[in-house]
Amino acid sequence: MERVKVTVTSHGAEKLFRLGAALKAAGNKDLERELRRAMQRSGKPLVAAARWGARRRLPVRGGLAARVAASKFGVRTRTVGKRGSAVRIVGTSGYDLQGMDDGLVRHPVFGNRKKWVNEPVRPGWFSDALEGKAPEVRSEIEKAINIVAAKLEANA
Repeated sequence: MERVKVTVTSHGAEKLFRLGAALKAAGNKDLERELRRAMQRSGKPLVAAARWGARRRLPVRGGLAARVAASKFGVRTRTVGKRGSAVRIVGTSGYDLQGMDDGLVRHPVFGNRKKWVNEPVRPGWFSDALEGKAPEVRSEIEKAINIVAAKLEANA
């Protein structure tokens, strides 16, 4: 299974990291869960954007665009840790999703599994589609950060 990952970083990433560390130090699991759920919700439009990007940019003939759009995409969140805070969209499929995003599709010639070719496609079906939605997602994450930070301060 191939995985392709795109991380949406926010200008408020430092604030998110500090908030995550403060939540962990305070031991407030309810607010940690609220923050993670808000980040998960904010990442949902990115999944739809990935599917849209596959349908729009990958070859429709032969059904590749539809099959890639039907791949499993998920939102992964991280609020604390050595590598900082992030919302990642991870795509899992039997296809080389990263290679396709880079602009190359490897496939058998007319179904002959003994003869394979590399065919160029328009790059960026995944990364460009997600970058287009990133400002909206950043805004939602920053709102969630502010709400949870205010609740943490009120509880302190």
